[in-house]
Amino acid sequence: MEEKWYSTEAHGGGDNVQDEQKKRKSVSASSSSASIRQSLENLLSSSSVSLDLSKKDLQHLTEDIYKLLNLKNLYLEGNALSVIPEDFFQHLPNLVWLDLRYNRIKELPPGIGCHKQLKTLLLERNPIKRLPVELEMTWG
Repeated sequence: MEEKWYSTEAHGGGDNVQDEQKKRKSVSASSSSASIRQSLENLLSSSSVSLDLSKKDLQHLTEDIYKLLNLKNLYLEGNALSVIPEDFFQHLPNLVWLDLRYNRIKELPPGIGCHKQLKTLLLERNPIKRLPVELEMTWG
């Protein structure tokens, strides 16, 4: 079941369209936390080690995700993420698979170089110009 987070109805006039876009951004930002929290609650009640937050229009990750210490597979494809928190990789030490395709990520935090379990990192369609030196030393 997919949640609908904003109206897709057509509106007349430029001002209404701009107002609607502002509302969507506001709803989306507050929905990021709600979406992550809901998904985490579902995951914590099961024994799964995978979390799929693909195509949820997430603009940022919240610290709620760090509650999943045993998380191995994280799917974040098709969101609006532009930043991965500095401590992301330290808080998810068992992560093996990370799908960040089709986001707006410009750089990865240096902490990725300390991550020993990560085997698959999907970054397609992100405006990344260069990878951290720490990643090169780990995977190079």
